[in-house]
Amino acid sequence: MRLAAAPLRQICGQRRTLATFVERDIVLLRQKLNQDNFILTKPLNPANRISTHKGDISHSDIIGKSPRDLVTSSAGHDYRVHNVTLAEYVSLTRRLVTPIYPADANLIVSLLDLHPSAAHEAGKLEILEAGTGHGALTLHLSRAIHAANSQKPKPLPSPAPDSVGGEPATEDSSGNGQTESDDALTVWKASRKAVIHTIDISPKYSKHAAKVVAGFRHGLYADNVDFHVGDASGWIKSEHERRNSDQPFLTHAFLDLPATHDHLSAVASALKNDGTLIIFNPSITQIVDCVQKIKQQDIPLFLDQTLELGNNGTSGGKPWDLRAVKPRAAPKVQSGEESSDSVQSSGSEEPEKQDQNITRDPAQTLTEAKPEEPNWTFVCRPKVGERIIGGGFLGVFRKMNNSARP
Repeated sequence: MRLAAAPLRQICGQRRTLATFVERDIVLLRQKLNQDNFILTKPLNPANRISTHKGDISHSDIIGKSPRDLVTSSAGHDYRVHNVTLAEYVSLTRRLVTPIYPADANLIVSLLDLHPSAAHEAGKLEILEAGTGHGALTLHLSRAIHAANSQKPKPLPSPAPDSVGGEPATEDSSGNGQTESDDALTVWKASRKAVIHTIDISPKYSKHAAKVVAGFRHGLYADNVDFHVGDASGWIKSEHERRNSDQPFLTHAFLDLPATHDHLSAVASALKNDGTLIIFNPSITQIVDCVQKIKQQDIPLFLDQTLELGNNGTSGGKPWDLRAVKPRAAPKVQSGEESSDSVQSSGSEEPEKQDQNITRDPAQTLTEAKPEEPNWTFVCRPKVGERIIGGGFLGVFRKMNNSARP
């Protein structure tokens, strides 16, 4: 029995060692007597200390600890050590712009309905995020597609000293090793089955977001992401040229831009059939601008749903009714058709979808009209309850192929 017990103790010890904090980890400290007092550390370095109004804490006191262990500050206050979650990390890291909050990011990812895996054979999964910002949504998207990609090749070890004279390897041999590592990384990147293309007009924001993504759990999700600086429409054009093809290549897209409607045509040209385009705007009228642009330019997109986000994402995605319609006084009723409560939607709904059961005031009665006629207006209201102030809006569009268009 003693012989059998020894290996078990060894295994448990190994597991505990693997669960301890090491150099370059980022951890969360919570004061034992006040859980609302917390600190997100910088990457752990034995030479560094954390200075707080409750005393100093040495990084060396944290290294080697396990989650939920206690460390004591120089003033005698106890802090409990925790692994930092993704939600805590993106909320507490230093920011240059307002991030997309975790609840909103989770909602956006769920709306894309991603199911990648290493055995996925439906082609490469490519997602465009235009408006990198803080990198919060970038991290959530990268986590969602992570299962599709194999592990990145490890860099080759540094050349060993010469066995006789103790001299380091020559410059040529060292350079060859670096070249081999670079070549292996290039091949691996080309073989990825899922990738996030994230683009921001600001080099400063893009660089900061890349650091944020690389800082989470030693860059666990960083290699699924390609960072770009520039204009979304310009990048799509350059990608078509680089691929020497005008065929769609994006599975999904997300736009968080000041003038989203100016990029709809370019994004639609790169979006695969039935792909999802989600746009985020602070105002519902900006979603209306997008629907108008889709109608005016005959862009092959239809509005699947409109959702309102509450403060810090607390509403969880409140649905709005947003449709292009004709006021009764404006259109000429088609011969043989009744001018009842039917509604003609254009650019905001898939052609076969019609809203047949909306209660209206008689003065607001709507009737059918040809989609090409002018003077369209919009139904724009919450579907349930009262509007929640703040947060912004999501417009969820789907790509139509030519055969499905009216």
